[in-house]
Amino acid sequence: MLSVWLGAKGIIHWELLPTGCTITADLYCKQLNRVAAKLQGKQDKINFLHDNARPHIAKSTREKLLKLGWITVPHPPYSPDLAPTD
Repeated sequence: MLSVWLGAKGIIHWELLPTGCTITADLYCKQLNRVAAKLQGKQDKINFLHDNARPHIAKSTREKLLKLGWITVPHPPYSPDLAPTD
């Protein structure tokens, strides 16, 4: 599995995870640490968008994002009857 973290200017961080690896809240928090290390000193304010997958909404993940001081942008609700242009 390829895990890619993007910013406005392109790829910030990527990881090739082992076959059969599952993203857990613990792994996701470790990835957040690695991304934060790469962004340290490069940006003052980080607006972070992710969906509502279980590892993304876990308590440990929310605490990590608060500790990092990142602003979480709310993900738009899913609606199968609306096209993105509606």
